[in-house]
Amino acid sequence: MRLSRRLAALIALLTLAVLYVSLVLIDARVLRGVQVDLTAGHVYTLAPGTLRIAGSLHEPVDLYLYFSRHAARDLPQLRAYAQRVELLLHDIAEHAHGRIRIRVIDPAPYSDAEERAQALGLTPAPGGVNGGRIFFGIAGTNTTDGVQVIPFLQRDKESFLEYDVARMIQQLDQRQRPVIGLISSLPVQGGGADATPPWTAFRQLGQLFRVRPLDGATLRAIPADVKVLLLVQPAGLTPVAQRAIDRYVQQGGHVALFMDPDPESIAPADAQASAQATATAMAPLLTAWGITWNPDRVVLDSSLAQAISIDPAGAPVRDPAVLGLGRGELNRDDVITAGLSSINVSTAGSLELSEHAHTRLEPLLQSSGESEQVPVAAVLAAGDPSTLLDGFQPGGERYVIAARLTGALPAAFAGDAPVANAPPRPGEVLLVADTDLLSDRLWVQLMPLLGQTITNPFANNGDFFLNAMDNLAGSSALISIRGRALAARPFTRVEALRRQAEAAFSAKQFELQQQLNDTERRLADLEQARNSGGTPMLTAAQRGEIASFTRRRAEIRRQLREVQRSLDARIDRLGERLKLINIVLMPILVSLFAMAWALLRAWRRRRWRSEGR
Repeated sequence: MRLSRRLAALIALLTLAVLYVSLVLIDARVLRGVQVDLTAGHVYTLAPGTLRIAGSLHEPVDLYLYFSRHAARDLPQLRAYAQRVELLLHDIAEHAHGRIRIRVIDPAPYSDAEERAQALGLTPAPGGVNGGRIFFGIAGTNTTDGVQVIPFLQRDKESFLEYDVARMIQQLDQRQRPVIGLISSLPVQGGGADATPPWTAFRQLGQLFRVRPLDGATLRAIPADVKVLLLVQPAGLTPVAQRAIDRYVQQGGHVALFMDPDPESIAPADAQASAQATATAMAPLLTAWGITWNPDRVVLDSSLAQAISIDPAGAPVRDPAVLGLGRGELNRDDVITAGLSSINVSTAGSLELSEHAHTRLEPLLQSSGESEQVPVAAVLAAGDPSTLLDGFQPGGERYVIAARLTGALPAAFAGDAPVANAPPRPGEVLLVADTDLLSDRLWVQLMPLLGQTITNPFANNGDFFLNAMDNLAGSSALISIRGRALAARPFTRVEALRRQAEAAFSAKQFELQQQLNDTERRLADLEQARNSGGTPMLTAAQRGEIASFTRRRAEIRRQLREVQRSLDARIDRLGERLKLINIVLMPILVSLFAMAWALLRAWRRRRWRSEGR
């Protein structure tokens, strides 16, 4: 018995409804956590490094997202960002095999949750409903009372959110402080005959890491537990030590190299000898990596020159060898320098790639375009630093003062290349052409108070150093995580239309203002002529000019309204086209594709049947 068309259509609709409900249930239960990221920049795709960190945890980690939803109900952008943060946390937890537990907490005012958030170190911000405070941060704990906190999640740092969360998880999973291996010819850790204190940057480093001094004259191999090898003006390295460093890099080690053409922390008579010794000690490695560093050249910069005092009784003078690097000279896309605002350097050198280098430099610190390089001897011979600006001729080049070295790092010595078929563990190298930025005088004031020393930083040099060590001390998984693309993507076409219309709007405004100014001058002239002529009443010509101006002003205002309406109409038309595409065209295209696929399959079945298959 053949079914009627109406009954067949009804059965088909019921079948589709059942299939739809079934798919929803399957998606909710079976396909939970499965997603396809079609966004530009893969906003919702975790980096491979994050997946490795989450999937290799040794112990459970609890992450608490504190967000004052009620206080932020009038801040839609902040609420949308909070949703993205929560989505990221749950996405990471999905890959942690149950070792990451997520809790989202809304700390109501004067509640136990609010007290707990403050005790953990979260920082509330004003601006909530009725003047309330907004908590928006992440706290993490492990099974050994370890605590890590992001005090407040700032929207302008969203691109580094995944890195910050992955770093927090990794630090909670660490069972002991990472080891920093230190080779230095400078008195960075203090001591000596005069019992000088350690540099503040290294004193802070010792609070976060275990710093292990290594002797370059007797070094035969880098200890296996060293997470970062820190080289600060290394000198006197034996060939065996050079080879040990090369082997360490080839096996995936992380190196931070600070070298200076004029290290001001030692006597001037020894500074140039120290620079030459460092150049000799690092020559095989720098050559293999494709790096050119000239120990005889110093970067001068007229626009970044800092004022220094050479005579306590005299006025400060500008020294183009002492540079104050601002936001324009710092890499805003790297996690080491993204949150910093100022770094001071002194008699710094520059880094360049050699002609046949196979590596790349990713600058972290650069000079401005108003810079040039001069011999170290010229800087040392200048009694008055301001005389270095005499005959100053900048070439427009921005010199690289600090950089990441990326790409495959060739071995400096035969036999140090990684073993064939070994798991790839790329080495990481950070290069800085200045050591003075680590010394106290360029970034921190030390003030004795009640038997203690209070540090008062005036630049971000210490933050740069600790950020670099923290970044390198992380696993290669953490280092591989770069700034995540922002989830909030503007409508570029709409913004372009708006800019075009605003340009026309501004032109009309300028035209109106010009005519107003001209008319006011004309009216002032008329008023002056009337007063000088003794005529208290306006003449017919004067009244005519005023009436003409009034009509012209009304006409221009009408044109301005038309420009604004044209802007709104163009944006509305674009929005209607987008709605038409999303609501009508895309379903039609999907339906046509499904129908074509069904017809193709039916045609194939008929063909097979006709051929007797």
